[in-house]
Amino acid sequence: MQTIKSYSYYLSKFIIFIETNSLDFITLSPAQARLYRNQIVEDNLKPRTINKAISGLKCFYDYLIEEGIITGNPIITRRLRVKEGKTLPQFMTAKELAIFKAWLPTIPQLVSTGFLTMLATGMRLGEVTAVTCRDLMQIPNGGYVIRVRHGKGDIERYVPVMDADVARSLVLLKQYRLPEDLLIKVTTGQYNYWSAKCKKETGLAFYPHRCRHTVGTQLLQKGIALEKVQDVLGHQRISSTRHYAKTAQEAILELAAKADRVKETRAVYNYLLEKIF
Repeated sequence: MQTIKSYSYYLSKFIIFIETNSLDFITLSPAQARLYRNQIVEDNLKPRTINKAISGLKCFYDYLIEEGIITGNPIITRRLRVKEGKTLPQFMTAKELAIFKAWLPTIPQLVSTGFLTMLATGMRLGEVTAVTCRDLMQIPNGGYVIRVRHGKGDIERYVPVMDADVARSLVLLKQYRLPEDLLIKVTTGQYNYWSAKCKKETGLAFYPHRCRHTVGTQLLQKGIALEKVQDVLGHQRISSTRHYAKTAQEAILELAAKADRVKETRAVYNYLLEKIF
């Protein structure tokens, strides 16, 4: 939905460009397309944003070609794209984490549990909102994992819950729900609302994905191999030229925190032994 809104926004800017310069979008030339690119560059937009705008415009002209309205695409992305600088993941420092965790008790407990789950697993916001009760499983070493059924690229993976307190909270939620029920019944919109509240009330530049960046950074700081971190986070690539490398599931499961005093049925053990090992 957000992608559609972004494309619509930049298409509206393109329409303004066309009207202001008395151009015809049907007969737009590559040279005129460069003029549009130069104009949005002068708007001091980030390189990534500029490239998204160009990509959206190319899709628009691809559609015109499919409809038989034009015969060629004037948007040649390799000539119009601008160089993007490398940006570091925006992880939370120890001080920021302390501020964030001190703020969490002031919000609804279920929302707090969701944020803490992101910090304990590195899962994406959309992945956390989709977790069902049957996806939370205990493994033979006493730790807990969450089965992410449809990660980015529709890739399934098992994610360790690396905080015992969070594991206990999730198991308590599971006890009062059906297997097919959502484990944490908080919507994306609600998470975004409380993220904005966090920023306003604490001054932190907080958004849900910062939890994921924080987990990845912490794992690397602890000396966890890059390939194992890649498996935990569900990245398809380590870099732009290196494909997603699958490592042994046992190495990931060792990261799962043991949740003391939390018990699960033997049926779950058998399920995991059958499905994972």
